[in-house]
Amino acid sequence: MGAFLFLLVAGGVVECWRLAALHDPAIWGHLGIGGWILGHRSLPESGVFSQAVGLPWKDFSWGFDLLAAVMYRILGLGALPALLILLRMGLAVVTFQLAGGWRNFWCAAGLSAISQYILFGAVPLAGFVSVLFWGAVLILLLEWRGSKKVRWFILPGVFFLWANLEIGFVYGIILFVMFLIVLVIEALDESGKRRWLERAAARIPFAPAVWVGAACFVAGCLTPNGLHAYGAFFADESSAINANFASYHAMGFRQPQDYVLMLLAMAAFLTLGIIRSRDLFSIALLSGCAALAFFAQREGWLLALASVAVLGRTILRTRKTAEAELAENWNWQRLTLAGGGVALVFVLFAIRVPSNQSVLLAKVAEKLPVRAADFLRQHPQPAPFFNPYQWGGFLSWYLPEYPVGMDERRGLYPEREELDYFLAMNAEIPYKSFLPMNQARTFLMDKAGTMGGAFRGVAGFQVLYEDHLAIVYAHEVRE
Repeated sequence: MGAFLFLLVAGGVVECWRLAALHDPAIWGHLGIGGWILGHRSLPESGVFSQAVGLPWKDFSWGFDLLAAVMYRILGLGALPALLILLRMGLAVVTFQLAGGWRNFWCAAGLSAISQYILFGAVPLAGFVSVLFWGAVLILLLEWRGSKKVRWFILPGVFFLWANLEIGFVYGIILFVMFLIVLVIEALDESGKRRWLERAAARIPFAPAVWVGAACFVAGCLTPNGLHAYGAFFADESSAINANFASYHAMGFRQPQDYVLMLLAMAAFLTLGIIRSRDLFSIALLSGCAALAFFAQREGWLLALASVAVLGRTILRTRKTAEAELAENWNWQRLTLAGGGVALVFVLFAIRVPSNQSVLLAKVAEKLPVRAADFLRQHPQPAPFFNPYQWGGFLSWYLPEYPVGMDERRGLYPEREELDYFLAMNAEIPYKSFLPMNQARTFLMDKAGTMGGAFRGVAGFQVLYEDHLAIVYAHEVRE
């Protein structure tokens, strides 16, 4: 019991000290849009807070944005670490269950701890929503394949909630499609004289599975954005601008988590090989997730969860006992333990996390341009305004009086404009050939970027403010 309590609270305790959520550049855009939704009691249909306000845009994470904004109204900036604590606790529970749960306790606890280590720094705060829901869907599908206790009726509700929180629900639909394809192949295999594949422990009729899949697809459309989410997801994944984001590059193996993930995946494949598994679902799951993860590091969470599931379930299958069956359910004692762990972390949160917003804002200022934004608020400068892409979300929340020139919202800006932005910021084309830079009157630049100090001493540019993170320039626009 003590081991499970440690597993549950460790991530939350670390966050109470580190406050890493305050350094996440992506969460601020969600917070700003959520506040706009609360204030206007409607969803944005254009690029609010942006110079592209006239362009159409759909908010596919409106539920998460609203949740973040409501928590912010209650807890102030402390809402961000509080939200991350809850999501990390959810990750502990989901990975523990994926690996076999109480039936496979020590193995499940170890695999959960490893997956948490891999994912803690690799997934942005909002991304944990899809991690948790995808893991929950995988748990339900594995239970469906391995038990007569069919809980398929939960799946459409899971997809409905997920689709209204985050566009990543499409990952779940893809997982379910793979599940159906495996059912078809297994059915064809059973019809032959020689069976090459293992049969699932529970026979799953294909027709009901298709109806459940259809219900999940429809549930994903029951959002303010309807079918548009599917098109937007694949458009984002195949966009040419992804080459400019490190998260879309292959793993560089420059941090320990990359090696741990690789070893975890290798162990999962090895385990399947040792027992000579012919479970097509496990093989397809692991192979597909490995292909995605090694293509783009942002998909590494898929491989981590798939490896945990395959390892835990395979080990459990090799030594399943009656005693393990008795340990399967969450009884009142275990639920009380989990509730006590949550309460313990939030008592620590109340003690450790400052309630003073200025103190928390100073923590934000370690990584984000709070002081430069304060300068612009105190010393107003003329529009239009130009800013780095990665700071756009923060500035749209903290400095809404200056509509941003660029931010991380996908699907808002024309792709050609985004490509030119990265070319200009990497000094691959003259800045004057990128119209938003050439026409901007005020620049807030990242000192660490290629163009951060490039305008120092250039005719027409004057440094107005400078600190350890940012430089503010005034730009004289010449006709």
